[in-house]
Amino acid sequence: MNKIKLSDSDKRLLIIFLAILMVVVSYFFFFTKSMSKASDIEDGNTKDKAQVQQMEQMEAALPQVRENMKNLKQKQADIIAKYPSDIKTEKVIWILQDIEDHNDYHISDITFAMRNPLQITPDVSDTTDTATDDTATDTSGTDTSEADTQSSDDGSDSGNGETAAVNAVTGYYASIGVKYDATYEGLKDMLAYVNEYSDRITITDFSSSMDSETGRLTGDMTFNMYVITNTGKDYVEPKFDIMLKGVQNIFGGNAGASANN
Repeated sequence: MNKIKLSDSDKRLLIIFLAILMVVVSYFFFFTKSMSKASDIEDGNTKDKAQVQQMEQMEAALPQVRENMKNLKQKQADIIAKYPSDIKTEKVIWILQDIEDHNDYHISDITFAMRNPLQITPDVSDTTDTATDDTATDTSGTDTSEADTQSSDDGSDSGNGETAAVNAVTGYYASIGVKYDATYEGLKDMLAYVNEYSDRITITDFSSSMDSETGRLTGDMTFNMYVITNTGKDYVEPKFDIMLKGVQNIFGGNAGASANN
């Protein structure tokens, strides 16, 4: 077997080649991986910087957000203040009696349609959020009826759903139809009374004609009286003045007995 003899110059070239080969291998196996890790670290730093900028922007906007929340709470309180927590027939009678007592406006016939649920149509023109907003409700909107509770297929409410339906803030209105007789001034005073009344009342239908003999106005009018339930307010019962009930003489006497008797 013949041995290959290398000259000193060949040995130097071989050593140089091996050194170059080691550098190339080191580059591909070590330097490339280090560069990849450096790139990942740089990407992570870029994301962290973006998050930091976002948080700084949020922190800068925090005072305005708090101010907006304060304004929204105040608007909510102002809305709730205009609406009672419930409306009952006794309260409707008290309001109509108060109207008659303070104005030359007399009612001869009344019809009641109590506790009609409100269908609220949200105004999406001022928001880009298409999700349903259950916290902002304008109760002075449309008077179309709509069921407010959801039931399961078998007609019974599930536990949490039933509780949510009971505790939900809901708007209702009572539609009250009357036939009236009034002077022109009395009618104007009644309209001012309704407009200035502390609770929310609107007149949805109104007709009027003048009696040529008496000069008085007669017609039909429909009042809508609104309520918002589950707002924390209590129902305030009306306080009537002393009312006559029954008769003192059960055999036909006309004198009434006071409510306190």
